[in-house]
Amino acid sequence: MKYLCTFTGSGDSARRLSRLRPVRPVFAFTPTEQVSSQLALAWGIIPVLAQPAPHTDEMTAQVDRMLFEAGLVEPDDTVVITAGSPAGQAGTTNLLRVHRVGDLSDAGGRLEGRKTRESIGPWPA
Repeated sequence: MKYLCTFTGSGDSARRLSRLRPVRPVFAFTPTEQVSSQLALAWGIIPVLAQPAPHTDEMTAQVDRMLFEAGLVEPDDTVVITAGSPAGQAGTTNLLRVHRVGDLSDAGGRLEGRKTRESIGPWPA
């Protein structure tokens, strides 16, 4: 596993992970600039401003796209994603997904044709 990723509106999920002092970096995806600034002070947290994702499948696609575009992951790297459903409600973290970068088949097929790493790319040859 390369990274822990969490989607948080209030920052609480990321702060809870931070308290555990994980060995791996924690990327906290949040749509709120204020929360992002607060999380920058938490141990081991790398805040990422992201668009709100109404569904956990779209959150998974955001992790793939944003980490790949930043050059932090390669195809087939493993990341762990935590999120809540329904999205956008505080205190609903109830999802833990072990995800292989580039494989959106674990996103339930709800991403309208974006199920393969080729559709997210460009992936290196």
